[in-house]
Amino acid sequence: MKNILIAGVAKSGKSLFCKKLIEKEKYNHIPLDYFTASMKRNFPDWGIKSSVIINDTSKKLSTLLNTVTNLIDDTDEKFIIDSAHIMPSDIINNINRDNWDIYFFGYPNINATDKLNEIRKYIKDGWPIKKDDNELLIILEKLINISKEISNECKKYNIKFIDTSFDLNEKIDEILNEIL
Repeated sequence: MKNILIAGVAKSGKSLFCKKLIEKEKYNHIPLDYFTASMKRNFPDWGIKSSVIINDTSKKLSTLLNTVTNLIDDTDEKFIIDSAHIMPSDIINNINRDNWDIYFFGYPNINATDKLNEIRKYIKDGWPIKKDDNELLIILEKLINISKEISNECKKYNIKFIDTSFDLNEKIDEILNEIL
């Protein structure tokens, strides 16, 4: 089995996927977003942003990810890394695809109101609960558009894109069955 990189927009099921995979297989989990937040806070001159919207931080993080994955490639342990801050175009040349399976998650086919209702129904902690509905709708519109961009980039680079617009748990279980 290969190491796995999970990336994509916020609230697309990445963490849930990692949790379910780790319950079934022995993987070391590295949530790259913790490092992103730490770099933003401790090294502001680096220009790292930990916004829920993927931005120019993607290019900087892909360099870090290149170093980390190269170190991991020399071990016998299996890792899963997840991030909401990397675009396919930034990672494609910074990861050895012989050693890593890459999956991007997004929700390009849902409208912001339906995604908002889903979030309010299922998510009880984290950044979305701190936002009012109007603010969250604006963010979700951006995330839906980024999901469309990610989907197109995944097609271009032959990377697996998981559309979690609907039936999130079923989509995650399908991918788990493919991997295991």
